[in-house]
Amino acid sequence: MFLDDLTGQLAALASELSDEHLERAGICVLDALACVYGGRDMPWVAQARAVADAGGEGASAVWAAGGVRRGTADAVFVNAVGCHALLYEDTHAESRVHPGTVVVPVALGVGELVGASVVETLRAVVLGYEAIAQVAATSLTGDFVDRGWRASGVFGPFGAAAAAAYLFGVNPPTTVHALGMAASSAAGICEWAPAGTTEVYFQNASAARAGLTAVLLARAGATGAESAIEGAFGLRRAFGGLSEGPRATVKPDIRTDRLAVDRTFFKAHPSCALTQEAIDAARQLHDQGIDPSKVTSITIHTSAAAAGYPGCDNPSCLATPIARQMSLQFAVAAALVDGRLEPRRYTGPADPVLAGLAARSVVTVDPVFDEAFPDRRDARVELVLADGRSAAATSAERVDLVPADVLNKFRTRAGLALGRRGVDDVLDAFVRPGERGVRDLVARLT
Repeated sequence: MFLDDLTGQLAALASELSDEHLERAGICVLDALACVYGGRDMPWVAQARAVADAGGEGASAVWAAGGVRRGTADAVFVNAVGCHALLYEDTHAESRVHPGTVVVPVALGVGELVGASVVETLRAVVLGYEAIAQVAATSLTGDFVDRGWRASGVFGPFGAAAAAAYLFGVNPPTTVHALGMAASSAAGICEWAPAGTTEVYFQNASAARAGLTAVLLARAGATGAESAIEGAFGLRRAFGGLSEGPRATVKPDIRTDRLAVDRTFFKAHPSCALTQEAIDAARQLHDQGIDPSKVTSITIHTSAAAAGYPGCDNPSCLATPIARQMSLQFAVAAALVDGRLEPRRYTGPADPVLAGLAARSVVTVDPVFDEAFPDRRDARVELVLADGRSAAATSAERVDLVPADVLNKFRTRAGLALGRRGVDDVLDAFVRPGERGVRDLVARLT
């Protein structure tokens, strides 16, 4: 069965990880923490804290909250909302999941609880990212997307469960039960995109808490279906629309030369992952000195994944922050005017200049870009000007942040709260991981 094979391969992987893999996991943790500090004042973070406050005091730290401590599951929930608060989180393109928003809060939360070392916690991060990617490969179909499922909510619980199971040291049969129960927590629809509502910020947090809960239940003796992926009523049929029957054969394929943690990218802009390349192309046009007031029409060429994702092809319904963060048209308009994506553009009424440019924009699928996705992510923006001239730009070969950029992102976002010494201490712990305990480190994340 898939989950039994996955459990065995993850156990083997834990002992095969190189220093480079762990360093990459450390960068993933720092990116997630940067998002927490950058988004700690967002209203959905306050709403998540209110939920955790109802549960009372506990043993686990709520990050960027002045030393507040809550029960582990509640702390994980709040911290996961913080990781997702700005839509500035990491992305694994093949699975369409933001793994750092799910796995990092669980790994640090459980690592703190059990007194794990930073190295062991980073191993758990790698395993969690990989579990997400392997399960997604079984069920992420065109039907999955067309039905409106959100990948982070559906596949995220498996990553949370894998990370938690490793740190709790549960045995393989118990891990299989936990993963089986995680399948029953798979959830999340994308209706928030056309509605412009805020449940998107809580979906990944629910996945994180669900995966942790599945492990806690399994440790207490609860059982989950080993056939939860390929069974007659398993994940592949329920979410992927695949009906091969109970004897279908699907197997994980974990390879150390293409781990999910290495294939996850870090956003350069606080916007939907599928808008990043179009933003880069628009920035280039801004740098050419094009006057946005002279633009009569805009064509955005991108992949089918970007054009078809809920909320991305949206030229006019821009009243809410999430609508603007998802819209290709709004993102291109903002980058064309400002030269970058500024968070202030997501608050208050939509700027009429940006709204006007978005309304004059269309999204089209480029067959070359579509064929290359997700191994390559490309976009091209073409403008027609009032005098009849045209201008165009194609995104750079690489748009995402490199590790050095992530370190600077953490310094910038966390500096005010942690101070220079605190920032350097956290950076050192995750960039050069050792046997230092994660509990002491998390205590710094006030």
